Amino acid sequence: MSLLVVVSFLLRVLPLLHSSTPPGDAFVHYKYSIALLDGRLSVPVEAGKTGNMVELYYPPLFHLISLAFFLVFPRVDPYAIMRILATAMAALQMIPVYLIVKRASGSSAGGLLGSYALLATRSDCEMLCWGGYANIAGLLLAASLVYFVMTERLVLSAIFSAAIGLTHHLSTLFMVAVLVPYFAVLLWRKKQISKSLAGVIIGGAVAYATFYRFAWQSIYHYYSNFSPVYNQSLYMTPYILEQVGPLLLLCAVLGAAFLCTRGGRGFFQGKELLLIWVIAPFLLAYAYLFGVQWHGVRWIAFIPQPLAAWTGISLGFFGKKKTAFIMLALLFTIQLFFYIADIF
Repeated sequence: MSLLVVVSFLLRVLPLLHSSTPPGDAFVHYKYSIALLDGRLSVPVEAGKTGNMVELYYPPLFHLISLAFFLVFPRVDPYAIMRILATAMAALQMIPVYLIVKRASGSSAGGLLGSYALLATRSDCEMLCWGGYANIAGLLLAASLVYFVMTERLVLSAIFSAAIGLTHHLSTLFMVAVLVPYFAVLLWRKKQISKSLAGVIIGGAVAYATFYRFAWQSIYHYYSNFSPVYNQSLYMTPYILEQVGPLLLLCAVLGAAFLCTRGGRGFFQGKELLLIWVIAPFLLAYAYLFGVQWHGVRWIAFIPQPLAAWTGISLGFFGKKKTAFIMLALLFTIQLFFYIADIF
């Protein structure tokens, strides 16, 4: 597992270090980090292409961590610090995916396969290249929160709920879309409040009280100026296939098929959560079909994690698991070679 994390880190950090010019969003994150020195949680930005400047609030946790490293290492390029921090968080995504699969299916081999499948996916690498550093941190926290909700950890569910809320607002909205229907199903079935639900409520209340109660109007006003001006139906599916890959999609379908055909009612704990986790980003990405005017491509970044988890679960679909593990690992290795060739 540690080898996968190291390899993932190297694959994602090397192309970034070869680039001397930081991406545009990296400059915005740097501005937010420096603004914290003055006690400010907002900076002036242009609202879309309107030419109007607005004070946009941004959840401060990633910027606070970045600022701490800026102060500890004042001679190091701050953009290099943010790149390394975000890349480390991208690599650490392997861990919660492994834990989720192992918890769900009881298979360490499945957990390794799921983590390796995520390593071989290119979507977070592109996000790193355009500077979506806080988004990467949000992805790590989202997968971790899924695991802690599955395992009914009250304290950790509260901590990670607050952390994701104070790191990235889009990731927060995504987890709301995942957890609200899941807890609704759980309440309907068990007729009682679970520990993880109590933790999420506490963590969400902390995030709201410390940030969103005064920031949500600024965030809403800013993003309401970003309605897409292109035909999303022409781009969405090809972009998903490019960023996620047909192999990951196919393996995840096999995992879901195993649940439906062989798993039965008591296949594993938390199956409803994993099903909602994989369905939610597709619904959000294709929301334009229902008249929702937002950039659906922003939700594609949330697709690989649950697909990777279901890929690990798909190992149970095969009778000869050792042979299936080797074959699937080989296929993802071939995909990884193409991914590396494209980067360099």
